[in-house]
Amino acid sequence: MIERGIGAGRRSAEAEERLRGSHAAVPVERPDFDDHAAVATWRAAVNGSWGEENDSDRPHRPLEMGGVACLRAGDQPSDDQRTIVYVHGGGYCLGSAGVAIPITARLAQRATVVSVDYRLAPEHPCPAAIDDVVAVCGAVSDSGSFALAGDSAGAGIALAATCRLRDEGHARPAALALFSPHLDHSAPRGGGDEAAELAALSAAYVGAVGPSDPQASPLHGSLSGMPPTLIQVAAGERLLGQAAALSRRLKAQRTPCVLDVWEGMWHTWQYHRLPEADRALREAADFLLGVGPLS
Repeated sequence: MIERGIGAGRRSAEAEERLRGSHAAVPVERPDFDDHAAVATWRAAVNGSWGEENDSDRPHRPLEMGGVACLRAGDQPSDDQRTIVYVHGGGYCLGSAGVAIPITARLAQRATVVSVDYRLAPEHPCPAAIDDVVAVCGAVSDSGSFALAGDSAGAGIALAATCRLRDEGHARPAALALFSPHLDHSAPRGGGDEAAELAALSAAYVGAVGPSDPQASPLHGSLSGMPPTLIQVAAGERLLGQAAALSRRLKAQRTPCVLDVWEGMWHTWQYHRLPEADRALREAADFLLGVGPLS
């Protein structure tokens, strides 16, 4: 789905230029996960190469919510304003709220955004990240309505956190937006070096709970009682099947769900400075704030 005027179904010039470059998923060689000091150095190098602490016209201020480090962007919410809680991606071992600023800054044009710096594997395997997101959602809900969004690994954590909030009787998000969601650690990954690297990151996160445990892989758990959900995914990416499976299961529960498949894009294209990313995030903000489709 590409906006008419960007190229009548063709990619924008900015997207074409991005595709012509070479962009490794993890551009620094991964160390032995048993060496936590080396992991910290590796993570800092990768996050730096991804653009941690991006400049933005929407200042991001550090704060703690529910005892968890976060960045907040946008104005202090009023009583009737819905806050967006954001969960960054990065393969469960990488990324940060700082790396996610290209996404959260654009969402913050419409609402207050609280971006969670959840604990990362391998030092903190599942369910530590879910615990952190649940704690932040609980703190945000004390001030009013909230929505939840995330990309890739963060999207899976966001869905798992929503299931936990439901199961424990806490306030749930009014809406979910999941960008290129990773939802099933037991799914086949194919072959090649990239698949092997993804398997290593996945194993570090899953830890002792197992790849099919619904905490780690929410696609294996109950999906009753979920809020209206928007799923944005690229047509050619390896996670399309998981996104489609989630959409089918939510619709079987009569949960309003939009599966928005974008032709010509790639995994989490929303991070990049592209007309396609700007439009995707505008539509996601509309959905999360209850003013777009399925409001």
